[in-house]
Amino acid sequence: MINTIILTAVGAAAGFAYASVLGCDTVCSIASSSLNTTVYGAFAGFVVALPINKKFKKK
Repeated sequence: MINTIILTAVGAAAGFAYASVLGCDTVCSIASSSLNTTVYGAFAGFVVALPINKKFKKK
């Protein structure tokens, strides 16, 4: 459970950093808003955390 929360937070931070450093102004639908990239990053971190969480539960 804690792994899921940590990886989701890391994904959100990476999404926000991407929007701050490399984001577009209006052309890109995902990177035009820091809120959008933060949510997408958090979702990506959550998706990555699911198999890792299941792997640790089996042990």
